[in-house]
Amino acid sequence: MKKLLKLASLLTLGLFFVACGDGASEGFTKSGKAGNLAVTYSSAKPLVVGDNHIDIKVTNNGQVVKGAKVEMKVFMPEMPGMPYMEDTQTMSEVANKYIGNMNFSMGGTWQVKIFIEKDGKKYKHASSVIL
Repeated sequence: MKKLLKLASLLTLGLFFVACGDGASEGFTKSGKAGNLAVTYSSAKPLVVGDNHIDIKVTNNGQVVKGAKVEMKVFMPEMPGMPYMEDTQTMSEVANKYIGNMNFSMGGTWQVKIFIEKDGKKYKHASSVIL
């Protein structure tokens, strides 16, 4: 009986690890529009509380938009017993994308705004993420 119990325990533990998988290998990606521009923001790892490396790709009719000023703002509105929280970064253009680090100071739903300025025109993409 002890051997059977031990075997069942080992099988259960093994199935648990298989079901959980390696969450670190699953990144994050979200896409949308900013006017006529396509915007995709992503991270190689799942978003976490704290600092996160973010890549933003901006395209217009399938062509990469280069030379734009791209700013990302994440914020959580004020709630009872909790202050307004925000992080805003001007992203750096590197290899056909815009990169930067965003800080999510706590878990919950964060509003995301990506501002793009190119050739005197301004675009805005709005969405949200849940940590």
